[in-house]
Amino acid sequence: MRKKPLNKKSLVVKSNEINEAHYKLSANEQKLILTMISQIQPEDADFKPYRIEIKELRDLLGISTGDIYPMVAKMAKDLRARELVFYNSGTDSYLNVGWLSASEYFQSKGYVELEFSPRLKPYLLQLKQRFTSYRLQNIIQLKSGYAIRLYELLRQYGKIGKREFEVIELRKILGIADNEYRLYGHFKERVLLVAQKELAAKTDLQFSFEEIKTGRAVTSLRFNVLTRLPEPPQDSIAADYKVNDPYDIAIEKLQPYERDLFQRLQKTFKLSKKQAHEITTGYLARDGKERVEGVMDYCHAYWQKSLKIDRTAHIGAITWTAFKDSWQIQPSLFQEPIKKPVKKEIPPEPTEEERAEVKRLLAEWRKQYDKSNAPENDPTALEGTAGTGI
Repeated sequence: MRKKPLNKKSLVVKSNEINEAHYKLSANEQKLILTMISQIQPEDADFKPYRIEIKELRDLLGISTGDIYPMVAKMAKDLRARELVFYNSGTDSYLNVGWLSASEYFQSKGYVELEFSPRLKPYLLQLKQRFTSYRLQNIIQLKSGYAIRLYELLRQYGKIGKREFEVIELRKILGIADNEYRLYGHFKERVLLVAQKELAAKTDLQFSFEEIKTGRAVTSLRFNVLTRLPEPPQDSIAADYKVNDPYDIAIEKLQPYERDLFQRLQKTFKLSKKQAHEITTGYLARDGKERVEGVMDYCHAYWQKSLKIDRTAHIGAITWTAFKDSWQIQPSLFQEPIKKPVKKEIPPEPTEEERAEVKRLLAEWRKQYDKSNAPENDPTALEGTAGTGI
């Protein structure tokens, strides 16, 4: 059993895959999970039951209500039923994992013991690359659960300073159901703007965002991220957490266009670093920029159409399959400029004289048609009549 005093300055260290997984927790449920994560040590090879003293948790979160005990007991119980969903583009599979394998509330002793699901080990233990770290104090004052999620998603790109999401994908990551905030205006007002205001006031991160439209609809969001305080010094994180990602090293050697392509393939097309690197250094050299951009445009359009049939359609799976299997994209889709449709002119309403003339012509054509199809003008009809003896 792991127990150390709860501290606002404790580090939360979690893999980027958890940040980008699809799940929805209340603000307090997230804070309890993140408090557990702050108890993990870099040398831990396995999960342990993590003891959370309810009085300490109350002081940490600044909760003054006397209902903290039943509230924590209920959270511990509810978290056993909560899941998060990971998408693996390599296997085109979805992994559903429960957050907790066990929770126990000691009513008379004033603490809970919680234990993470073993399937979360790769995402929380002995992380050496693709992780995000921040101080617990940055999220404990936040009231919006969406603000906490956006903080983590943007903190992940704090050094880059920009991050782009398809609106549909961001909704999935945040666990927003199809029947919630169906209008973009509601999503913007109740999720984005609330999070923007809270993060600017209470954390070391703030953001602005640009709306990218397809036609009249907002389909993507480009976030501009500003971290106002330095990230945790490296010596405060165990040496095991040292970043040594070969793809992060390789990207520094790319040309500006290649670097931009590499990032777009990850952010917009949801490919892994390995897949994005293979396209950037392999397919680009073999097929050329025009072909690669054309395939990407085609895959994006194909994905948007697929969503109307299957809401789980994943742009990463479509894109990687298109490159790997060398989909034959029609050249006109990416070589010829898109022509603007010619606006059709609506003809004016006909006058009474014109209507009368048309009626006259129709009557005359009908009369001629009936005459030409009369029996006396049809040789086969006459022969048939003679043959009957009439």
